[in-house]
Amino acid sequence: MSEPAVMTSAQALIHARRDARALPAWPPAVPDAWAPHDLASAYALQRHVAHGTGAVRGWKVSALTALQQQALHVACPIAAPLLDPWVQFGDAARFRLARFIQPRLECEFAFELANDLPERSAPYARAEVLAAIAHLRIGVEITDSRLPPRAGVWAELADAFNNGAYVVGAACAAWQALDFAHHAIVLTAETSGIRHELARGDGRPVLDGDPLGAVLALANAQPAGYGGLRSGQVVTTGTCTGAVAIPGPGRVLADFGALGRIELSFE
Repeated sequence: MSEPAVMTSAQALIHARRDARALPAWPPAVPDAWAPHDLASAYALQRHVAHGTGAVRGWKVSALTALQQQALHVACPIAAPLLDPWVQFGDAARFRLARFIQPRLECEFAFELANDLPERSAPYARAEVLAAIAHLRIGVEITDSRLPPRAGVWAELADAFNNGAYVVGAACAAWQALDFAHHAIVLTAETSGIRHELARGDGRPVLDGDPLGAVLALANAQPAGYGGLRSGQVVTTGTCTGAVAIPGPGRVLADFGALGRIELSFE
């Protein structure tokens, strides 16, 4: 992609997210040269969008296994930044549904970094990544897409890999003995005074219950140009409950048992 093409595509994605407006086509205009065509061009466009939007508060990582990489037609784990305007910390959050286009909910385990993990040529060992962790955090991602159907993984990666917002919940320092694979998570909704279950899950979808392995994968395949993974950022490791449609205005409760709860209100 040429520099003018990158800037044009970046502005289209920035405005689409800011205005909660789906792009009518991808690329946003002719020619096709405006669209990323490989991992390097997808990350280049992603960086332009991030630099034009806000500070990086965290990361989401995907394609952790060979099977997932095959499905996405990528050769390594891939990641996208969680940007400041769309990240909230706390056990409660309120959103307008009009802020999103086609939102869905995912309950996730995340890790807050105590130390930087800079880009480097030598791979990180698991013990190094473990030493860089400050806390386990519970989290809920609101996924969303500004792209038309079949835009492709490179466009999705450039567009924050379908992130709409992220709520970072309670911290847990003593997490290393936690049995993630069997730790139950229940997502319920309350609409018109009636509560019903939306989904339930556990940590098994994330590397068979090893979410720390997702942080290790990101550390060793982090996107270039961001200055590495930084202290205070959170790394979210993927959905434990699948992606669930928001039923409409009302309250949604993500219950992580002893780890805490996150309540989201949609209006």
